[in-house]
Amino acid sequence: MSDTLDVYQTYSAESSPRGFLYHAIRFPNLVRVVFGNPTLTAHFFGSTLVNRFRGSFLGSTWVLIHPLFLFLVYFAVFSLFLDRSGSGDTLRFALYLFSGIVCFHAIVNGTTQALTAATGNADLIRKVSFPSEILPVVPVFVEVAVALVGIVLVMLIAVPTGRASIGWDLLALPWFVVAMTAFASGLGLLLANLNVFVRDVRNLYTIIATPWFFLSPNFWWPQQIAGQKQWMLDVLSFNPAYHLLIAERQVLGLVVPGMGITGSVWHNLAIASLWALVFLIVGYGSYMVHRDKHADLV
Repeated sequence: MSDTLDVYQTYSAESSPRGFLYHAIRFPNLVRVVFGNPTLTAHFFGSTLVNRFRGSFLGSTWVLIHPLFLFLVYFAVFSLFLDRSGSGDTLRFALYLFSGIVCFHAIVNGTTQALTAATGNADLIRKVSFPSEILPVVPVFVEVAVALVGIVLVMLIAVPTGRASIGWDLLALPWFVVAMTAFASGLGLLLANLNVFVRDVRNLYTIIATPWFFLSPNFWWPQQIAGQKQWMLDVLSFNPAYHLLIAERQVLGLVVPGMGITGSVWHNLAIASLWALVFLIVGYGSYMVHRDKHADLV
């Protein structure tokens, strides 16, 4: 850890290469910095998790209560009252809906917190020399960990009730988690850097997140769109979250004939990973190329 910190302590804005491409192609350094400073990363992770439940009587128990409550609400509203399941299997639809929303909320919540990681830690960035690119990544790790609790809850309900078929696709779960984390981390770094220069980014992102939710396969599956307008589904498939959310349902065994889901889980994860790689390269490159300016602007 000391060797890594020494690099940042001798950082010179005048002598360091400042080009975006120079930093972008070195995006694997993010992994080295985050996991090469385990004490620092664990400290930020712990403080972020503690602050999430600070002053709460039930504390970390909300990690389980919150997704369980959300599942019951979605099951009641979208399945029983609105009957969007199509096949009449309200429980299957509720599980499909809940699993997608857990994943999508992890991405949006993690990136929303990452967005203010630099501006919200102004004193730390101005006074302490450390790899500040850890700050936007930590909230993503916390939200992914919370999402995993929701995924476990889905499996505990889906498997005993026969709504999930456990197969080889479940082996792709680690790949899915890595792809989701990389995607959200890259987007979080990009937003964190933009927010330093333009504080309207947070409000703009909140607005964008709403249509993004409805344009992603959270409460609909491909056949529901393709059955009406195939061209619309073709357009929606370019959504960066599309293949990730589809792959999640395949990993969990929630896909059944009639949903119109094409491609294997490995195919969809490959496309989702390409999106994650793009955001990681752009996000890391943009953050690092401007990092030396953050202390003066936050």
